Amino acid sequence: MNTQKYETVNPFTLFVVFIASAIISLPLRVYQLMTNVEAETGFWIHSDHFTIPIFYAVIALGTILPIVFALLYRKGLGKIEDSGERKIVGGAISFANAAGLIVNAILRYRAFSDIYYTYTNSYMESTLLNYLSKSGGLAMALEAFFAVVSAIFFIMLGIALMTGKDPSEYKILAIMPVFWAVFRILHRFMRKISFMNVSELFLELMMIVFLLMFFMAYAQVTAKVNGKGLEWKLFAYGLPAALFCLLCFVPRVVVLVLGKGAVIAADSSIEIVDLTMAVFVIYALVDRSRIFRMETRRNDGMME
Repeated sequence: MNTQKYETVNPFTLFVVFIASAIISLPLRVYQLMTNVEAETGFWIHSDHFTIPIFYAVIALGTILPIVFALLYRKGLGKIEDSGERKIVGGAISFANAAGLIVNAILRYRAFSDIYYTYTNSYMESTLLNYLSKSGGLAMALEAFFAVVSAIFFIMLGIALMTGKDPSEYKILAIMPVFWAVFRILHRFMRKISFMNVSELFLELMMIVFLLMFFMAYAQVTAKVNGKGLEWKLFAYGLPAALFCLLCFVPRVVVLVLGKGAVIAADSSIEIVDLTMAVFVIYALVDRSRIFRMETRRNDGMME
C-alpha cells in the first residue's frame, strides 16, 4: 500500500492565475487592436500608450507563475494515474480539435498553392525548391501535411477517450502535433517582427512555442514513453499555451463582430484551430486536475 504523502498544490489553483490573466488581457487586447495597433503590421502605433506596460505585466505573470508553481510542486503533480473511465466530453473536444486542424490544413494548402502558382506563372531564376524555401511555401506545405496527420491522432484519441481505451498505443501519432507546431512556426519567422512592439506575430510565436512544449510532454505522458514525472510540464506549458491561443483568437473575433475587422493584421487572420487548441489544452489540464484531487483524497484516507 502506498502511503507516501507528497507536498503538493491543488492543480485547480493554477487556473486562478490563468483565469485572472485572461480576464484582464483579453479585453485589453481588444481595446489595443481598436485604438493602438497598425492593421498592416500588428505593431503599436504609440509605444508609450498606457495599456502597454499593463499588457506586458499581465501576460508575463500569466506565463511565468504557472511555470514556477508547477516546477515547485512537480513531485506532487507527477503522481497522477488515469482512472480509465469513458470521457465523452473529452472525446468530443478531441474531435473538434481534429476538425480545427483540418481547417488549418486547408488554409495552409491554399497559401502554398498561391505561392506555387506565383512561381509557375512567373519567370524565376531560382529553382522551385529554393523559391518555396525562401517564401515559406515549403513550411506551409509541411504544416498542412502534419495538420492532417495530427488530426488523425486526435480522432483516435477521441475514440479512445469515449471508449475508455488506453491511448498509449498511438506512440507515433502522439508526436505529430509537435511536428505540426514546428512547421507552423517556421514560416512565421520569415515575416517582419518586432519583439519590442509585441506584434500580433509575437503573440503567435509565443502561442506556438508553448503548444510545442506542451505537446512534447503530452506525447510522452499519453504514449507512456519516459513520461513518468512529466505531468508538471503539462501545467507549466499548457496554461500559457491556452492563454496565448485565446489572445490570438478572441480579440480578433470580437473586433470582427464589432464591425472593425479592418484592424486585424493582414497576416494574422482568425484561425479556428487556435480556439480548439485552447479548449483541448484546458480540458486536458482540468481532467488531470480532477483525477489528481481524487488520488490525493484516496491517499489522505489511507494515511488516516
